[in-house]
Amino acid sequence: MLQVHPDTYALAVQLIEREEGVESEAYLDAVGVPTICAGMTRYPDGTGVKLGDVCKPSICRAHLQRMLQADYLPGLSKIPGWSKLGPKRQAVLFSFAWNLTRRGDFYGAAGFETITRALADGALDPSRYDQVPDALGLYVYAGSRKLDGLIARRRREGELWMEESGRSADGVIVFRAIHDTVLKKAPIDARYLSELGSKKIPMLGTISVARLEEIAADSHAWVDLAYEAGRWAIYLPHWEPQAPAKPPGKQVDWSDFSASVGKYITVGEVLQYDARRQPKRGSQEEREILAICAEFDRIRAAWAQPLGVTSGYRPEPINREVGGVPNSQHVLGKALDVYPLDGRLDAFYNWISRRWSGGLGDGRRKGFVHLDSRGGGRFHPDANGRPAAIWDY
Repeated sequence: MLQVHPDTYALAVQLIEREEGVESEAYLDAVGVPTICAGMTRYPDGTGVKLGDVCKPSICRAHLQRMLQADYLPGLSKIPGWSKLGPKRQAVLFSFAWNLTRRGDFYGAAGFETITRALADGALDPSRYDQVPDALGLYVYAGSRKLDGLIARRRREGELWMEESGRSADGVIVFRAIHDTVLKKAPIDARYLSELGSKKIPMLGTISVARLEEIAADSHAWVDLAYEAGRWAIYLPHWEPQAPAKPPGKQVDWSDFSASVGKYITVGEVLQYDARRQPKRGSQEEREILAICAEFDRIRAAWAQPLGVTSGYRPEPINREVGGVPNSQHVLGKALDVYPLDGRLDAFYNWISRRWSGGLGDGRRKGFVHLDSRGGGRFHPDANGRPAAIWDY
């Protein structure tokens, strides 16, 4: 099954219509080709547009989405790392392909060497995706003519691309070890790894991470290091992010990992440093996320010691991608998997089990406690809570 984020097509159609305009009557484009709707020179059945053709805007939009899905996605999905791009970046590549190709198969094609190299580099080291806007900016010619309209379009596409970085200015997330720990070639106990399969990191040592990939129902995560080759597993309770939390604003900036969602929890923790997970503004999922984060703040204040997060909002298809169960509360924005930074996991579990009225998952064997707000679950500071559901991992 070809991987497309659920929001991609709507964003792509919106972007393309904004850049191309929507014309109900056929016209000649800048190089003399009959065009209609949002820059469409042929219809979904392959028939070419002719002068005199007329098409309603709603039909134009349906034609556009059908062609993106049937004709352009197969070519774009061959781009390395395509399924790991978020909806904004996928939409940018749809827009770029729609503007310059007939079937979206520009990757690796003659004349597209620069954008191909930038995308390939980004798939290997996500911090290098920052090269893509400059690469896009080279494709501003219609034939031999450099067009001001294309210069502006590529700039806007590049800006949208960078909205999804969610990273610090230099494109990386810095984590500091709060215990002596190891980088691992597999998410298992380090005792079962050879010297080549692990790398010791002392307490207060740091790593620069270009991409973090959650492992569902586990306190390990995969990381791609920013400045050296290799993919490693880390045990999250041994690490803390170093980006200082920014004071909360009137609205949460879901594109900024260091932005605050509550007093004690950041966007990066909620989204697990994955920009594809950004909820829609005003959606039910966003409301649920804000509610569970408010409960997290109450728990953190009452526990009076720092708490970490190993999993937060996990929309589909990302939930399936990382191995989450179907219908997970994480998909709804109702769940957080947490742990105490001081290592007192048993004490925390016994404490919270008397104070939480939602779903409670005992993941102590794997380093976390699952909390979800099913049934209106909330924190009861007076220890009169009773979990609506309780299980272990």
